Amino acid sequence: MRVATFLRSVGWVLSVASAFVRRSVLVYLSYKAKVSLGFASLLVSAATFSIVGRVVAAAGPGFSQRYGTDYASFAVVGIVVQAMSSAGLRTFRASIRREQLQGTLELLLTTRVPVPLIVVCSGVGEFLLSAAGAAAFLGAAVALLDLRPAVSPTAVGAVILYGAFMSGIGLASAGVVLVSKEGDPVSWMVGAATALLGGVYFPVDFLPAPLAGAVRFLPTTHALAIVRSQVLGAGAVPFASLPFLAGAAAGSVAVGLSVLRWGYRLARRLGTLGQY
Repeated sequence: MRVATFLRSVGWVLSVASAFVRRSVLVYLSYKAKVSLGFASLLVSAATFSIVGRVVAAAGPGFSQRYGTDYASFAVVGIVVQAMSSAGLRTFRASIRREQLQGTLELLLTTRVPVPLIVVCSGVGEFLLSAAGAAAFLGAAVALLDLRPAVSPTAVGAVILYGAFMSGIGLASAGVVLVSKEGDPVSWMVGAATALLGGVYFPVDFLPAPLAGAVRFLPTTHALAIVRSQVLGAGAVPFASLPFLAGAAAGSVAVGLSVLRWGYRLARRLGTLGQY
């Protein structure tokens, strides 16, 4: 009996999620110019890093000798991991804001679907689209740079855990947007910090000494170090660990859900759910 109830609950959650995904994908694909320009931008970015990689290589073999891979491969892996994981940082906030502007948020939140499930499912479609974009960028980079990335369970686990960490912050961001409507400092600060200090575009060794030591506590630095070591064979990274990422992800999701519930309760008490 309990198994049947559990299976019905899982089926119901999946049906809700699939409805939100279909809606998000159909809305996204309706903007044909946006889709075309998005893929064109991916090709331009891949070509840009291909050229920059050649410039760095022409300056001497120092980068490859020090980090175990060429600069273009280093940057491409960083961008792909950051793009896939950062989708969770912005999609939940963006979906809430879109529903506010369309005047459908209050209607959605008065259904029998729990608020956290609505927010999570409303962002799944955009998350998958962002992942597809990152995969397309990687495909273009593989073709232009002749990369031969090697996928491993450890690398996949690092990306998933880092994505969960960023999604937790994204849920907190959605909770803030429920109250503030415009202006979300949470995702802006985290996005800027992880992109600039986490080793996405350049090794953290190039940062000033105090920062280079501090950023080793960023989940971004751990995730990228693990993925690069697994995918590119870019050397051992003793400071990076999956348990650290798992702890950061669990804490982030717990805090994110708490802030989301707080934002919903506050906006409901103030009577501002229908405002935008």
